[in-house]
Amino acid sequence: MNFAHLHLILNHLPLLTLPIVMIFLGYSLYKKSEQFKRFSLLMIMLTSVSVLPVFLTGEPAEEVIEKLPGVSKSVVHEHEEFAEIAFVLTLLVSISSLLVLLTYSKPVTAKYGIPLVLIVSVIAISALGYTANLGGKIRHTELLESQ
Repeated sequence: MNFAHLHLILNHLPLLTLPIVMIFLGYSLYKKSEQFKRFSLLMIMLTSVSVLPVFLTGEPAEEVIEKLPGVSKSVVHEHEEFAEIAFVLTLLVSISSLLVLLTYSKPVTAKYGIPLVLIVSVIAISALGYTANLGGKIRHTELLESQ
């Protein structure tokens, strides 16, 4: 296994688990379960941090594939640039979840904190999805034809 393979394996973790945990958080709001809200916030925080190894394996993965035939440097660059944005947004999800957890006993946090985490999560998931789509175009040339 090389860094490109590892990067491909790892990138599915935040992309698939963050939406699931977001659903848990939304459900906890519906059920008005304080314990489930806290648990969901903790899981969102931990799931969001899973973007770190994905990001850290990106550059070594690029070194593995950059000289392969059919790999476009511009497509790799576009993926890399948007990955930085998705990385920051996903870390913001983790930080906002942590802040809401730490200040959960304050009424303003309970009222506005969780919806804020959900909004930031939707933005981050959108960025992760777009980044994954761009990454798929690096070696899946059939995706390039649909542009």
